[in-house]
Amino acid sequence: MFLCFFVFLIDNFLLIIYIYIYIYICRYLFNLFKKKVKNKAHVEASICEAYIVEEISIFILYYFEPHLRTRINRVPRHDGGGEVPSSGNLSIFSNPERPTPKNAVRGRYLSKIEFRQAHNCVIFNCDELRPFIK
Repeated sequence: MFLCFFVFLIDNFLLIIYIYIYIYICRYLFNLFKKKVKNKAHVEASICEAYIVEEISIFILYYFEPHLRTRINRVPRHDGGGEVPSSGNLSIFSNPERPTPKNAVRGRYLSKIEFRQAHNCVIFNCDELRPFIK
């Protein structure tokens, strides 16, 4: 008796979780659609038009020449645009980026887990260390 009731509660709990996930996705999509509305007299047509324009623009971007900057191949946000000369440094640290802003939080120590994750990220993403990983 108790086991049947327990299974019934678990099934209902999973159903409630799925419903909440579905509601969250619907609300997210509705907010995206509401941002696309330009003509409030014809809301549905305005949303359809914006969606079609967005899809066509993404499709056409694949046919531009590679040197043109588009939404797909834009420069990274923190790219300074310059070349960093490699003077014996590892390749992972030679990316041209802007320095950290002066008002950024500094002086924070990493926990052991964060330090280990950063260490693994450097080791596994560095081309010079690939022969030693095997």
